[in-house]
Amino acid sequence: MMNSKTRSPRFASLTWNDLEEWAGSKIVSRGKSYQRQGRVSDLAVTDDSILVAWVDGTERYATRVDIDDDDQLDSICTCPYELDCKHGVAVVIEYLKQVENNRRVPKAKQDDDRLELLEDEEWDDEPNDNENVMSEDLRQDIDGLLEGKTKAQLIELIHDLAKQYPEIAQGLYDRKQLISGNINTLVARMRQEIREIGGEPGWRDYWRDEGFTPDYSGIRGKLETLLKEGYVDDVLTLGEELVTTGTLQVGMSHDEGETAMEIAGCMPVIVEALDRSSLDPADKLNWALEALLKDQFEVCGEFAGYLHRRHPESAWHALADRLLAHLSGMESGEDEDDYHRDFTRDKLSDWAIHALERAGRKDDIIPLCEAEAKETDSYVRLVKRLVVARRYEDAERWIQKGLQALKGKWPGTATALREQLREVRALEGNWPDVAAIQVEEFVRHPSRKTFEDCKRACGKIKAWPKVRRNLLNYLETGELPWKQEDWPLPETCLDTPKAERGDRFPMMDKLIGIAILEKKLDQVLHWYDQLHEKGSRWRGINEDEIADSVQTHAPDRAVDIWKNKAQRLIAQVKPSAYQEAARYLRKAARVMNQVKKQSEWKRYLETLRKEHYRKRRFLEILDGLEGTPIGKK
Repeated sequence: MMNSKTRSPRFASLTWNDLEEWAGSKIVSRGKSYQRQGRVSDLAVTDDSILVAWVDGTERYATRVDIDDDDQLDSICTCPYELDCKHGVAVVIEYLKQVENNRRVPKAKQDDDRLELLEDEEWDDEPNDNENVMSEDLRQDIDGLLEGKTKAQLIELIHDLAKQYPEIAQGLYDRKQLISGNINTLVARMRQEIREIGGEPGWRDYWRDEGFTPDYSGIRGKLETLLKEGYVDDVLTLGEELVTTGTLQVGMSHDEGETAMEIAGCMPVIVEALDRSSLDPADKLNWALEALLKDQFEVCGEFAGYLHRRHPESAWHALADRLLAHLSGMESGEDEDDYHRDFTRDKLSDWAIHALERAGRKDDIIPLCEAEAKETDSYVRLVKRLVVARRYEDAERWIQKGLQALKGKWPGTATALREQLREVRALEGNWPDVAAIQVEEFVRHPSRKTFEDCKRACGKIKAWPKVRRNLLNYLETGELPWKQEDWPLPETCLDTPKAERGDRFPMMDKLIGIAILEKKLDQVLHWYDQLHEKGSRWRGINEDEIADSVQTHAPDRAVDIWKNKAQRLIAQVKPSAYQEAARYLRKAARVMNQVKKQSEWKRYLETLRKEHYRKRRFLEILDGLEGTPIGKK
């Protein structure tokens, strides 16, 4: 039997629901998988009822789990995630399985190595990227070992360590190259090393906890050493190799950005080398910009920071002239849909504008924006500049030009231009036009947001009751608001919208959304019932939101909606769907409890158990809903 001192009543009462509220359903699922695979070993309990264990993942991790005075689970681990991870979940489940099977969990020793490892983790407030930094205690221990040894003994010790750890041997060889001044050999070898590391893409399978992330920490350390020794231009040369090779590698990798982060970690060293290099100031700016233009994966973000620092005005003049010349020499796109060319050109012109601002040549910016608007349809950028300059007539002229040029393409840009015209009209105090433009936007994109925008726009002219009536009638019948009787707003003279070919009226999803917004709950249920009666498509209908909105007004209807959602999910027969079903069942349980129908709800859960008795994972979730502890059936 288990010794009572190794038991923790607080852990023993945990449910699956408790674990999921703590760590989330995905992490609990992974933790459960780890426990079933037998990855938890040497589980022990401290005197104050804290669990500690080893968990095998990508590496072997020390993990500790506690429940605080507020009954909140808390874990710390030596894995990269550190807090509340799947390893912590696996430890809790393993402990509860031991309790369930009446197995003794040993008591942790006071000098348990894992506790010391985790103590270091807990007090490390800032993550330390430099793995070579040693604690003061460790440094003193090493000093004690080395003091008193002869030169021959020290040499023999270094040879032994170099045999055991090849990176030490390589580091010593690199230092010899630096001391002897044979820097070319070292740079050539580092260039080759960058190419070798950059030759294999990173990848990650998070479900199996497998993968490969290239390690650039050695490169970073060597670059830092070169920089410290004053070989600034050589660091910059290697930086160019790193930018080229690294961005290609990131493009081939599939690891949610981990490879990019490794390479980006080297960039602060390159930026410092650039700042201290022998290049003239204009060439430094150009070097940073070239690195950014090559980068499609946010690896070189440090260089954007460099380009926003203070630099001599003459350098900005030179960079602006280079970029303007480059833009002038670029061929105009014959294909109107040449997206890549326009994107590249817009990036160049954005930096040209930045350089002109820093050079004090602000009068050159709007002419450049006008020329580029014709080339790349960058009308929004131009209009923004004109509005800031209070050139409202020019802004409106370019908005109209842009809308004419964009007919049939780039609908997002056209929307932004109409929004800019609305802003211009607001700055001019022309509130009827502001409201009319907003109404047209509602017809293009009917939603709760655009409905509220119309309400706000009509506030200054007190036209909302009539406008609201016509907007709702449009959603029911398809008749455009301004073609209905007694329309109070002027024409906009813009590209007047029409109902889309795929639109069907009444737009029940929009009508339901607006009824929820206005808290007209009978209307919510009216249109929801209409959906069922007419068998309409359910696109855009959020049943959960409908149930949330009517749960006080019509609790039985809300519970029925949640039950139906849950039943459809359970029928999918997969764990992720069971988790989603549990979310709806929890909501239904809460409402049934509020209306004093606990007995009816209990009978419903029993029915679910009988219908789905073969679905072990689903039954575990029901245990969590009913508060059944994990270790009890």
